[in-house]
Amino acid sequence: LVTIEQMRITRALSALKNRAPEIVINIRMMPPNDIESAILNGQLHIGVVPEFRTLPGLNYLPLYKEESRLYCSDQHHLFKQDLHQISDDSLIQYDAVVPNYPQSVDIKQQQKKLHATATSTDREGIAFLVLTGRFIGFLPTHFAQRWVERDKLRAIDADNIKFTTNFSAITSKGARSHLILDAYLSELAQT
Repeated sequence: LVTIEQMRITRALSALKNRAPEIVINIRMMPPNDIESAILNGQLHIGVVPEFRTLPGLNYLPLYKEESRLYCSDQHHLFKQDLHQISDDSLIQYDAVVPNYPQSVDIKQQQKKLHATATSTDREGIAFLVLTGRFIGFLPTHFAQRWVERDKLRAIDADNIKFTTNFSAITSKGARSHLILDAYLSELAQT
């Protein structure tokens, strides 16, 4: 999320630190299910997750919409072809990497077109495998941009093979009032 141009999380963290310079901030990267569980059992105050489902014990503050496209690397057989003319039927012949965390029904439909022979718990792992030239895979456009600009990645049928993921900040509905968390949520809502 740090490569999303809106930078809402970054601006809110900066504003919070300006308001309360003595606070200590701890950031952890975890799979979405683990974040939800940690919020619900009180181990974390706030988390950011893709909003594939809503759980009754959580509050959701919408943050971002993230577009993902299907990519191949400059080392892949498809790279030199006309990537606007790739048929869904031909995609099944290429090895693909897919996420091994929950996805929406729409995203799963896109991934069914692929021959999944690898999985990853995060986008960095997907990027590693796509960059090998042996796999195709979905990556967020803002994340892939650094390689697209260097002509290391290209989107496959970018007008048709894509999906959007909504990201939200989550907190526990049952949590006691917390001044720092309330201040951060206020900043996050304003940015």
